[in-house]
Amino acid sequence: MKFAVVDLETTGGKPSDGRITEVGIALMDDARVVETYQALVDPGMPIQPFVQKLTGITDEMVQGKPQFSDVAERVADLLQDRILVAHNVQFDSRFLIAELKRCCIKYDPPRLCTVKLARKFFPGQSSYSLRNLVLSLGLPDFNHHRALDDCLAAAEILKMVLEKVGEPALLKEVKNLPKKNR
Repeated sequence: MKFAVVDLETTGGKPSDGRITEVGIALMDDARVVETYQALVDPGMPIQPFVQKLTGITDEMVQGKPQFSDVAERVADLLQDRILVAHNVQFDSRFLIAELKRCCIKYDPPRLCTVKLARKFFPGQSSYSLRNLVLSLGLPDFNHHRALDDCLAAAEILKMVLEKVGEPALLKEVKNLPKKNR
C-alpha cells in the first residue's frame, strides 16, 4: 500500500478564506517511510495571531518563501497514486484540494483519517488529539503543530494500526477508494 501522510499549517480554519503556511508530507510504502517533504509557504496574507501562537510560524518566517503555486506541482507529484492520510483528514484534504484547484490541478484522493482509525482500533483513549494519542500509545514526543513533525507522528499511528489489523482491514477504512483497488 502506498500512503502520503500529510499535515498542513494554515492561516486559519477555512480554505475559502485561509491559505497554507507549511506543508509536511511523509510518503509511506506499506509501514515504511520512504521519503519526506517539508516547505514553509508564503500565504500572501497575514497569519492570525492565534495561529502564530499555536504553530510558532510567524509572518516573518514565511515572508520571501515560495507561494503554494510554486510548490504545487511538486506536492501533486508526491501525492499522486497514494492514499492521503492525515490526523483529521477532512481539514487537510479540503485545504489541499482548494489550493491545488487554484493552481488548476484536480485532486480528489482516497483518504484515511488517523483520528478515526485510532478511535476504532485503539478505543478508550482519554483524548484523540495527536499529541495526547502519541503520548498514550508510547510513541516518541514531537514538535507539535509543525507540519513535518505532525505528519511523522500520524505516520507512526498509521503504522501501528497497519501492524495491528493488517492491510485488508485497513483498506475497508479508506474513503473514496476506486473500486479497482478494493
